[in-house]
Amino acid sequence: MRALSHFFLILIFAHSVLSKGNVYVQSTKAKLLSQPKLNADGSPLQMGESLSPVSEQGLFVQVRAEGKMGWVSKLFVSPLPPGNQIKLGVTSNSSEAVVARQRASDFTKTAAARGLSETQKMRVRGEGDLYDFESLRWLESVPFDTENTNTNGGFTKFENSNIRNFFFSNSEPEVLKETKAEVKLGRSLAARLLKKYTLVKDEELTGYLNGITSQLAAVSSRRDLNFRVGVIESSEINAFACPGGYIFLTTGSLKKIHSEAELAGIIGHEMGHIVLFHNGEFQGSNELIDVISSLLAPPGTEVINAATSSLLDEMEKQLFETGRDMKLELEADEAAVGLTSQAGFSPVGLSSYLNTLSKSEGTDSFKKTHPDTTVRIAKLVFFESSTSAESRVNVKDRWQEFKSKLKP
Repeated sequence: MRALSHFFLILIFAHSVLSKGNVYVQSTKAKLLSQPKLNADGSPLQMGESLSPVSEQGLFVQVRAEGKMGWVSKLFVSPLPPGNQIKLGVTSNSSEAVVARQRASDFTKTAAARGLSETQKMRVRGEGDLYDFESLRWLESVPFDTENTNTNGGFTKFENSNIRNFFFSNSEPEVLKETKAEVKLGRSLAARLLKKYTLVKDEELTGYLNGITSQLAAVSSRRDLNFRVGVIESSEINAFACPGGYIFLTTGSLKKIHSEAELAGIIGHEMGHIVLFHNGEFQGSNELIDVISSLLAPPGTEVINAATSSLLDEMEKQLFETGRDMKLELEADEAAVGLTSQAGFSPVGLSSYLNTLSKSEGTDSFKKTHPDTTVRIAKLVFFESSTSAESRVNVKDRWQEFKSKLKP
């Protein structure tokens, strides 16, 4: 097994919340349910409330809360304590940077005295050949289209609540080190993807997709992540989820989509992989080594050290060759149903899309990294039956308007 980076430790791809101690409520949709079903009777849980896991069943965990026992969806709780949302592209304040640079200077002098080659360890690998951070920064800068985000569970309602102040204010809690580490690795993997495929730099289309994504993210437990969805130019039918909230859809996939519900279902599936920690969990990075890395990087570039590059090789292989285990794919399917229904979309969108793919040609790359479509559809029908019709609202379907923008 390849050596893991000093920055990150991937623990287990299929992790158990029971081994992590308490879980924390991080969604307004969280309820203490009488059964492990989204449509079961239940009482609301408070944001940030700590729960003690007892057992698990599929996408639900049995917990104790204030002397009561019940079930809660993993979509709405996190093993990480509440933390602020990470702001992409934001660096340390000036005073912290001065102190950090002095510490880095002392460290490098000591290393030189010992004959250590720190510059070799932190050498930028494949900066021009493997990564496209410039396109990634463009994606991170696109404003969201919020025309439809006043629906049940949508982003506008979230913006106007005290919950935003709890998670996104400049006061405590701060961004967790684990979140920073996850986003740092995810950005690098996303930049690799954008070196392989051309990012479609259509601001209207990208803003629209991310408006839908914000609706789904608003009902999930990962309020600490700034989810971004990009479109990549490829006739292949596929979608990719990177740690830290980065999701990519191919133009080939988009052309097969018939409705906004299907689009939300696909995004919800990829978001499910991230929300449920299917990429693993991440330890906070060594801040001193981070500073040294930044000092050794050319202006305006990111450093990818050798150990992290090896880890990215493994994650890239999973995206394009091996795929994830069937259990994780089915969990992400169930997550898509839960997220879309709670955000106000029809929960049958993903199964409708998969039904289209089952009758389509040119799905070789998709089949290579995903379980049999018929198995997934059968499971989805069961998941869909456990959602509540009361949570669904009418959403103006604007997909055809944007689908027409795609090249033939």
